[in-house]
Amino acid sequence: MTFKKYVVGVLLLLSFFLVLVVSFNRIVDPFWYYSDFTIAGFNDIKTEFHGHERQVKPSIVQREQPKVLIFGSSYSEIGFDPLHPALQKIGSTYNFGLAGAPWNIVSCYVEFSISHDKALRQIILGIHPEEMPSQDCSKQIDTMEHPDEVPFLMSMNALQASIKTVFQKDKSPSHTKEGKMFYFRGKRGTATRFSEDLPKCNLASRVNSSSDTGIDTHQVVDLGSLREILHTAVERGIAVKLVVYPRHALKIEREYQCGLSKKRWSILAQISSLAEHESKDLIEVWDFEGYHNIGTESITDAPAVWWQDPAHFNSEFGDIMLDEMFTRKTPQYGTRVMPSNVLAYKELKDNSRALYIKSHPEFLLQLQKLSPLQSN
Repeated sequence: MTFKKYVVGVLLLLSFFLVLVVSFNRIVDPFWYYSDFTIAGFNDIKTEFHGHERQVKPSIVQREQPKVLIFGSSYSEIGFDPLHPALQKIGSTYNFGLAGAPWNIVSCYVEFSISHDKALRQIILGIHPEEMPSQDCSKQIDTMEHPDEVPFLMSMNALQASIKTVFQKDKSPSHTKEGKMFYFRGKRGTATRFSEDLPKCNLASRVNSSSDTGIDTHQVVDLGSLREILHTAVERGIAVKLVVYPRHALKIEREYQCGLSKKRWSILAQISSLAEHESKDLIEVWDFEGYHNIGTESITDAPAVWWQDPAHFNSEFGDIMLDEMFTRKTPQYGTRVMPSNVLAYKELKDNSRALYIKSHPEFLLQLQKLSPLQSN
C-alpha cells in the first residue's frame, strides 16, 4: 500500500466515523435542539438537557413561535407548567426559565423573545424584589440569533450525552419537552436542603420584627430594565404577569429575624407603581407567599408536596398560582399587588404572621432546629 492510499484510507475512515457521530447525535437529539421526532424507549427521555438551556431554548422559541412564554430563574423553570390549561387556552406555551440565571441574564432573554417571537401574546415573568438596572443585551441577543450547531452535532459532549440518553439505565429526565425542570422533585433530603438554604444571622443582629411596620418610601431602586421590558410589551400588546417568587414561611420568618424584610416591601411597592404606570390592563403584579397551609407545610426529610427547598416551589403550587392569576379560581393564596393596596397588604401579612406564630409555637422551634441562630 502506498503512502497516498494509506492517507486516503485514514481520511475516509475518519470521515465515516464523523458522519456516524453526527448522524447519531442528530437522531438522538439529547438536548431537544431539533425536537422533530422521538422514539419511545430510545430518545424520548432526555437526561442531559440540564446545563444547555441557554443555548437550546432561544432556538426553540425562534422556531416554534409560542404564544405564551414563562421566564425567570430555576424557580420559574421548576414551578410553572407550560401545559397548564389556562396557558394552553391562549396557545402554544414554552418554559423559558433558566437555572441559575440572575436578572441581568433573564432580562436579556425576555428582550430577545419579545423582538423575535412575533406570535407572543402572554408573558409570565418570575421576579425577585431587587434592583433591575438597564443594560446592553446586544451581544447576548446576537449569540441567540445565530446559534452554533457544531456543539450539538460534532462535540464529544454531545456524543456522551447521546450515549447516556440511549443507554443509561434507570433514566430520569431533567426537563420536559416544553422546558419545565424537575430538579429535586420527589427526592428525599428536603429538611437538609432547607437547612442549607435558610438565611443566616446571629443573635446579636436579630431584630424585634414587631417594629418592622410600614414601607420605606425613601429607598428608591433602579428598575430600568424592567421598565424597558414592560414598555415594549405594552407597545406590542403583550400581557405580562409579574410573579414575585414565593418563599416558604420558614425563610420568610428568618428574613424577619435578620432584618431583611423591609427592603423587600419597599421594592415591591415600587414595582407595583411601575406596572400600573405602564398599563393597568396588560401588566399585573402578583404575590403568593404567606403563612397559609402551603407556605407553612411541615418539612421533614421526605419529599414535600409543595416545596423542594425554601424557595423552589413545586408545580402543584404553580398550578394554583396560574389558576388564580387567570381567574380559573377565586384568589385564596395570591393577591394582585397595586399601589392602592400594597400598604394594607403588608399589614395583613404582618397580622397573619403574628397570629400564626402565636398559635403554632412549634413553628419557631422547627426554624431553630433547621437553622440555629448563632451566638456570634
